Amino acid sequence: MMERNHSSYKELKEQFVSGHNGSPASEITLIYFGIACCVFLHNAFAIRCRNLWFHWITDFLFLVLPGLSSVTFLSESKTIIIVTVLSFAALSIIISKQVNSKNSASSGSILGQELDKNLEFISNFRAYALICTSICILAVDFKVFPRRFCKAETYGTGLMDTGVGLFIVANGIVSPESRNKGKISSLKSSLLSSLPLIILGMGRVLSTKGVNYQEHVTEYGVHWNFFFTVSAVKICSSLLLTFLGNIILSGPAIILILLYQLLLNKFGLSGYLALGADGHGGRTGLLDSNREGIVSCAGYLSLYLLAVDLGKHIFNRERKTVRDWLSFAGVLCLLQAVLWCVMMWTEIHVQQVSRRFANLAYVVWILALSVFLLWLLLLVELFRYTQSTTLSKSEDDVCLLSAINYNGLLYFLLANVFTGLVNLSIDTLKSSLAQSMGILVSYMGILGLVTVLLYKWKIRLKFW
Repeated sequence: MMERNHSSYKELKEQFVSGHNGSPASEITLIYFGIACCVFLHNAFAIRCRNLWFHWITDFLFLVLPGLSSVTFLSESKTIIIVTVLSFAALSIIISKQVNSKNSASSGSILGQELDKNLEFISNFRAYALICTSICILAVDFKVFPRRFCKAETYGTGLMDTGVGLFIVANGIVSPESRNKGKISSLKSSLLSSLPLIILGMGRVLSTKGVNYQEHVTEYGVHWNFFFTVSAVKICSSLLLTFLGNIILSGPAIILILLYQLLLNKFGLSGYLALGADGHGGRTGLLDSNREGIVSCAGYLSLYLLAVDLGKHIFNRERKTVRDWLSFAGVLCLLQAVLWCVMMWTEIHVQQVSRRFANLAYVVWILALSVFLLWLLLLVELFRYTQSTTLSKSEDDVCLLSAINYNGLLYFLLANVFTGLVNLSIDTLKSSLAQSMGILVSYMGILGLVTVLLYKWKIRLKFW
């Protein structure tokens, strides 16, 4: 009887996260706009304090809590949250200007000011890709998380559909290829960095099957998962670049995604991915059982190559001053406008966005969203340099975003472990609003605290 009840509960959990159609892309864009506002608020306060606990609390309040609230119990009040965050940031800046009015610099000297060598807006982008994913993978199991934010079953733009895409883009931007490292070095680095991902992917398969954990099979397949997709993309891209050499990758990426889309539209690949070899959604054999995860790697590979090209434009151009980066911000603004237009045209004339297929519309959507967020974060960073030096971040600060970048893989691994422990310990479907938010706040707080402590102690889970 207990086994049958557990099986029924597992089915209820799987139904709870399945069969959804997503939400408008504009709503998801607004959520990510709110993320940039949180960074703006954090920079505006520019808290300089050596107390680790105070740092952890303020970082959580400024960088995590607004985003967590906007996708849970305050999901209908995202605009109010953004206005509140911006108001507090503006108030802090006004007060700071009054205190430091004598130290204001001229516009000419500001534009000529050199930025730090570490490009903080890229680090912030990578950190928030992990923060947002970590919030969603546990929140989705609670009723406080709106169902429209779940992964769309086949077509649609769900908030959770952005997770793997943003992670691929973040990896591509800072990849060895984007920094023009040697082909052998790049291949070796990708193979070594993929090994832990493959091990984690296998561990996830064994653990979920071992405890009969709920699974959303149409997400990647029966055995395939996120870790396998990321490792496959890294290995395939390195092998491809070994033969292509140091060229502009946008061309090969566009050819790849167009050929893949042609197979989806004209050669029945969409039907196969949706319904399987038997035409009824069955899964027989290793390939058919994991068809979404394996085949969608073509789309993710294209996205990765485009991100590598974007990284080349960021890292391999001579930009030192605020003026130089303002010009680049203009380029990003124009690029994301073009991408949004291409996405809308593709959705109408080619095929709707499908994270399950990682099709053309999905690749363009994720790239547009990524460029949009990078553009906002760059503007936030440049604005910080237009203010007095009191708004600049101290090098001694232990910022949550820096800590996450330092131990990104461990942060995501801990998020998965904590998510599994919560789901195995309590009935998330019966949790009240207060219980759900208490668990989610505690989860994100502990996750951040562990990461900050490891960063403070210079303990890093990276040996490759």
